[in-house]
Amino acid sequence: MSTIAFIPKRLNEPPVVFRGMTGREVGLMALMGFGVGLPVGVASGWLLGMLAMVPTVAFLTAGVFLWFGGTVMRRLRRGRSTVWLYRHIHWKLASAGFPIGNGKTLITRSSVYRIHRERNKQGGRV
Repeated sequence: MSTIAFIPKRLNEPPVVFRGMTGREVGLMALMGFGVGLPVGVASGWLLGMLAMVPTVAFLTAGVFLWFGGTVMRRLRRGRSTVWLYRHIHWKLASAGFPIGNGKTLITRSSVYRIHRERNKQGGRV
């Protein structure tokens, strides 16, 4: 009988959709590109007097973000799980003092704790 060799933890990982990014990352890159391209499109549409420049520039910028974002995301996540990047961003934001979701914060301070036990009169521990 042959056995199926697989890693069970990968069953729950989101599939790669485009250029090494998951569906969530594709949406994130597209929204970031659209958000960056929208003010540029508004400015160029106003300067050129062409209202059609607004969505054109916004969608072109979203496409550029998607194309080059895949390379950036692959380099950031190389050898790590898909969740690592989001956890790292949460940690960076929490370290900077920003609350994360519903006003909750992460524990960012670390210290060494020692337990001091009292000793009785004979020198032994209580």
